[in-house]
Amino acid sequence: MEDQKQPSRPAFPPMKRVKKSMGRDFEMIELDVTPVMNLFMVLIPFLVSMAVFTHIAVIDFSLPPAQMDTDAVGESKELDISIVITMPGQSSSGGFRIVGTGKKLDLVPMVRGKFQFDVLRMLLKEVKFQYPSQKSVVLVIDGNVLYDDIVTFMDICRESQFPDIGLSGEIG
Repeated sequence: MEDQKQPSRPAFPPMKRVKKSMGRDFEMIELDVTPVMNLFMVLIPFLVSMAVFTHIAVIDFSLPPAQMDTDAVGESKELDISIVITMPGQSSSGGFRIVGTGKKLDLVPMVRGKFQFDVLRMLLKEVKFQYPSQKSVVLVIDGNVLYDDIVTFMDICRESQFPDIGLSGEIG
């Protein structure tokens, strides 16, 4: 029995291997670009909306000129409105005061450590009624005033139809 060995067979007949490796029938595979298009359909509106959000977050303001000429003051027909904002300290009580050309309103004091923003709205509406062409206001801010309060003052000025807001740090 040991002498009788079965002849070994090849794993695959040679003709089949040749046909597989040399086949001429190619299947055309089409790329599916739908997932990529879906990605862009979501990504493009997202990027456009982010550009709008960054524009909304910008607060426009202008700084007053360093020095004013006396000739320019004489020719100016607009009222120079300033809102002087102070915090309680050694020399003054905290609050705000509206100062115009030739006029100075009484100090509106802080109540329980907070500014009276409803009084500011009322006073600015009265000023706008008297001077409807006036568009600019300068905020003269004490160095200890909180940023959130400054932004609230700016928002109230815009609500009261004073879109041009200047900032100044000198109180004097």
